[in-house]
Amino acid sequence: MKSITAQTKNILNAYDAYITITEAALEGIPAMGMFSGKAGLGKTTAGAWLFCQADGILVRCLKADTLGTFLERLANDLGLDKRQRQADMIDYIVKELALAGKPLFIDEADYLAEKFNVLETIRDIYDLANIPIILIGYAELPRKLKRLPQLDSRISQHVEFEPADFEDTQIMATQLLENCSLEDDLIQKVLDESKGNFRRITVALSHIEKFCHVNNLTKISAAQWSAK
Repeated sequence: MKSITAQTKNILNAYDAYITITEAALEGIPAMGMFSGKAGLGKTTAGAWLFCQADGILVRCLKADTLGTFLERLANDLGLDKRQRQADMIDYIVKELALAGKPLFIDEADYLAEKFNVLETIRDIYDLANIPIILIGYAELPRKLKRLPQLDSRISQHVEFEPADFEDTQIMATQLLENCSLEDDLIQKVLDESKGNFRRITVALSHIEKFCHVNNLTKISAAQWSAK
């Protein structure tokens, strides 16, 4: 399979949101975004793709994170030396982000949703550095962030990732597979069995592609796949 990101509706919506908040940041308008949704719908994939497109900063949160460990990881991603005092680390992080003008993507943000001191610090970083920040997390993230209105009010773009439909599955098959294609009935079968989960669709397409290559097939139907 090709090492690219298929341009599904979720990906395109995420890109549009990113462009909107990037332009908003230049005008001093609230420029924070949020990607939310159930597991397997492509949130992390979208964040990683945008991070590469924008030459941004991507930090992944951990369940055990404290304010200190979060700042250390972010500082490390920015190539900064560890500072003894958290205030010094925040100061250096803000200066580096503001100087670089790069967007900040924070994945697995759910782990921070109960840690108000970390969320408040993210708000401070946003206010001081004036760079776009995108929080990425599960479906409950929007509800949890509403408990911190100072941060929630800065989120101007929210993309709720949806399960794949037939068109998305077709796009993935067309853009990701090499030297083989799927009949519409097999696309529908993959969609039905995956229940619209993009991760499962990707795995299924990978298996189908290998089967096609082994059997010298350039196109495959649901009947052929079921009879393997």
